[in-house]
Amino acid sequence: MKAAGGTAKVLGIVAGLIAFEALEAQPMWVIQALNNVRRAAQVASKAKHGAKIALALGKCHKALPETEIEKLARIAAKKNGLKEVGQILGEMNFVTRYGDEAGHLILQDTYLRIAVRNGHLSREVATSTLNHLRGTPGLTALLRKINSVNPSQVKGHLRELEIALSTKKRGFETISLGQKFADGLKGGDTDLDVFVRRGRVNFAIESKAYSGAVPDSMARADAKSLAAFCKDVKDTIPVFCFENEPGAFTKAFLKRNNIKCLWGDPEAIAAKLDLLSSIN
Repeated sequence: MKAAGGTAKVLGIVAGLIAFEALEAQPMWVIQALNNVRRAAQVASKAKHGAKIALALGKCHKALPETEIEKLARIAAKKNGLKEVGQILGEMNFVTRYGDEAGHLILQDTYLRIAVRNGHLSREVATSTLNHLRGTPGLTALLRKINSVNPSQVKGHLRELEIALSTKKRGFETISLGQKFADGLKGGDTDLDVFVRRGRVNFAIESKAYSGAVPDSMARADAKSLAAFCKDVKDTIPVFCFENEPGAFTKAFLKRNNIKCLWGDPEAIAAKLDLLSSIN
């Protein structure tokens, strides 16, 4: 019995080493994506066993005073001002001074308050974001982009945030936002808009917030990138979301490539993902 136990232990160690070597052979972005998946599962597990402390805007540890937010909001509202805001906040070294979690929380709180002051977000949505999505990989960068002076960029990134919030409220785990990856098709890295999880299944979401029809060529290129992501990250279903129903060509192309095609507002998208998760 003792020998059998020792053998099992050795086999377990060997299996772990093989798994580690297999992981090490993956591109760095794949390792990061898998780590984000594990982290989302751990966060969800902890949430089941302990109440999450609710936060109000401007009330996190070391949050910037309102006078500083007013100043940053005025700068962000100018052309190229967001870059200047990023430089100012970068010089404050929040992550280095207070650690990754606390540092990013300060930055997320700051960008949310700037967005509220400049009319990009309602206080209700900003507070909900802080309480439901704080700590999500990629959230800080997304909130920074929502403070753009370009209305179309704001609309697109805001839709990504709203989809993440809507799915979170339906019980999905948020894995990451704006996950960078190399699809092997485009010249450089591209990104995955929203990455969520329900049970053992991941949903990789590409979101388009065009008021009119999305060009077929653009949909085709982004769909190929989406398929490449899902090929390398197992148990992941690719989902392409539109504000309005896409054209026949796009729908046929997505169906042919086994990519789910959804359209509607963020609540409708979340409801359809809820249904998809129940049958997968």
